[in-house]
Order: sequence, then structure tokens, then C-alpha cells
Amino acid sequence: MKVRLVTIGDEILIGQIVDSNSAYIAKKLNEIGLEVEEILSIHDDSEIIIETLNRILPDSDVIITTGGLGPTKDDVTKNALCEFLQTELVMDEEILAQLEERYLKLNRTMNELNRAQALMPQGSIALKNALGTAPGIWTEFQDTILINLQGVPFEMKNLIKTEVVPRLQEKFDLPFVVHRFLSVSNYPESDLAIALTDWEDNLPSDFHFAYLPERSKVKLRISAKGNYKTEIENRIEAEVQKLIPIIGSRLDSRNKDSIELILGEKLKELNLTISTAESCTGGTIATMLTSAPGSSNYFYGSVVSYATSVKENILKVPNELIENYTVVSKEVAAAMAKGVRELLKTDIAVSTTGVAGPAQGEDGKEVGTVWIAVTDGNSTETKMYFFPYLEREDFISQVSKLALQNVFEFVKIKN
Repeated sequence: MKVRLVTIGDEILIGQIVDSNSAYIAKKLNEIGLEVEEILSIHDDSEIIIETLNRILPDSDVIITTGGLGPTKDDVTKNALCEFLQTELVMDEEILAQLEERYLKLNRTMNELNRAQALMPQGSIALKNALGTAPGIWTEFQDTILINLQGVPFEMKNLIKTEVVPRLQEKFDLPFVVHRFLSVSNYPESDLAIALTDWEDNLPSDFHFAYLPERSKVKLRISAKGNYKTEIENRIEAEVQKLIPIIGSRLDSRNKDSIELILGEKLKELNLTISTAESCTGGTIATMLTSAPGSSNYFYGSVVSYATSVKENILKVPNELIENYTVVSKEVAAAMAKGVRELLKTDIAVSTTGVAGPAQGEDGKEVGTVWIAVTDGNSTETKMYFFPYLEREDFISQVSKLALQNVFEFVKIKN
């Protein structure tokens, strides 16, 4: 089956927002056996929407659009859909009643724009939106299913779960798609590819294998699909068992791909707790740690010591260290990690101090300089990195991932 996603919105094309909707939809569709063939982003323009639908419809089984269903003049998707379908908008009395009830509960008066949201293309089905005022639209047209969803992420996600996925599963006999992720560190991608040549050449023909490199690590993905999920999982596991002795100790995880999940699993396994002291990363490491389910078992808290005074007063970093070595230094990073570990009484602590840019630090350190420290109270490891080519937000993201990877390596070696 051929599935295409179309995001509609000028805000995406001018870089104002990131299209996270398509990633979410693709993931949820993949979980039920539907693979997305193409993702497009287009302007809020009726002619462009109609041209796009005319172009992709003949070669698509399912088309899902997001955006343009709101009540304002720049929301043109519904009218463009009507023109494409050569039909007209008609009032959906059930949706109108739901809207009237919603506004009554909110003690608000409906205006003509609000009422217009209950208009549906004739022949289409309204997908009830429990979290907003704009319903989604389901249309079956020339052997293709057209689904129009809101651009607001939380509304779209709810409709995907409650309306779209159940309807697609009922409509089609879908296979199971299984992905298995493995994480490998300190193994250059090209060297790893050479080591896995024979294994990869002998994979079953219906398996798909991919390398997903990141700094200092490579994620591996093995994918397969079929009618029986357990059978697919068992077949993939058999290939994973062949991989383990080839990769050896550089295999960090056999079933997870993100460092926050891998580290969380390791900390729970070893019954260790962790805290963070963050300067240039501004709490991002703590955010990553708490994104993992069950993180309350091992993550105690964080001190975002952006200001020098917080480093001194809260983390008890000696002023003489800052005077002698500057805040972006090995010595201060180590003191920050030790300070937060003592403050929050954890087994492990990690710290970051650096210059995210775009301007140089107060002490003249170059943009892109960062120190990361990890300590268990008995020993402390510090590393310096230099990323002058990274934008500020990319620098923060990269350093945060490296910090967690450094913690993982520290814990793995110590235990």
C-alpha cells in the first residue's frame, strides 16, 4: 500500500516550526503495518493543495493531510478539498450540536466562524475532535482514502489514536511490522560495516537492515514484516544473537536506540541514582532523563547553574577555581559534578559547562567549547569537546547526548 503525508502550512516552509506531525503519524502508521512512501510540505494555498492532490492521488492508497482546518481565512484546506472533490460544504448537524454544547460549557457564544467548522464536504465523514472545535475529515474517493487532520499536534495525535488508526485497521488487512534497534558505541561506522559484511550478506531476503550513525555511536535497525508478529520477532532475535559476538563489548543495548533509555536501563539494573548540574545545556540533560518511563527510580534532580553565583552558592564551587581556571574549565566542571552529587545525595552526577554561542564567553573561551564531568564521589572523569560549527540549539542537543553517553561509559567501566 502507498501512503503519502502532506503537511499544509506556510509556517513550516519558512522554518517557523518543525514538522513533528509527520514523524508522529508515520510512526503510528508503521506500528499497524502501513509504511509511508512520501512526505510533502506545501503552502496554505488552494491551488497548490488541489494541484498536489491531483498529482499524488492516482498513485496513492491513503493520503493524510495536516493543517488548514481552523476557522480563519488562512485555513483553506476544507474549501480546497471541496473544489478538488467537485462537491459542496453541507452542515453536519451532529458536529454542530457538539460544538454548541462545547461552547455552552465554556460559557462562550458561538460566532459564524465557529459554526462554519461544522460544515463538511458532502459525502465525507466527520472525525470527532474531542480536544478542539475543528473535526477531521475522512473521504473515500476514487479508490483512495483522503484524511484531513488538524495541524495542532495534540488534537491531531488524539484523532490518529481514536479515529484514524481504528478505521484503517478495520478497512485493510494489514501485516505486522517489527523493528529491532541496537546501539553500538566507539565503533566507527565504516569499520562496523566491514565487520558485519558476512552477517549482512546472509540476512534473510525479506529483512531490511540500516545504519544510523551519531557522534561516537551507531544505531542499528533490523526490520521485517509478516502476518505473525511472534514469528517475526523470533526470526529477528535469531539474527541478533549472531550479531552479539561480532560487536562484543561495544554493544550498548540489544533493544533500545536512545541514550536516555539505554542509560536508564543500566542505572536501574545497577540500582544507581543520578543528578545533574547544567550550565550551557540549561536543563536539557534532566529533560532527556525524565523522558524515560520509570526515571523517578534513579533520577533525583538537577541544578541549572547558569550564573556563576549559582555555581558558587548552590554547588559550592570554590571561587578560586573560577578565578584561576575560568568557569569553562576541567576544574569547574569537576567541582560542579561533585557539588550536585553531594547536594542531592546521588550515586552518580554529571555536569556541563561551556559556550553555546553565538557570542564568546565572558572569559574569552571560544564558542563551541564545553567540558563534561562525571563523578561517583571516588573518581571523576572530565572530557573537553569543541563544536564551533554547531548552531546554539544543535550544540545544546549534542552536548546533552554526549553527557549521557559519558555517564553510560563511566558506569559500564566502573561496574
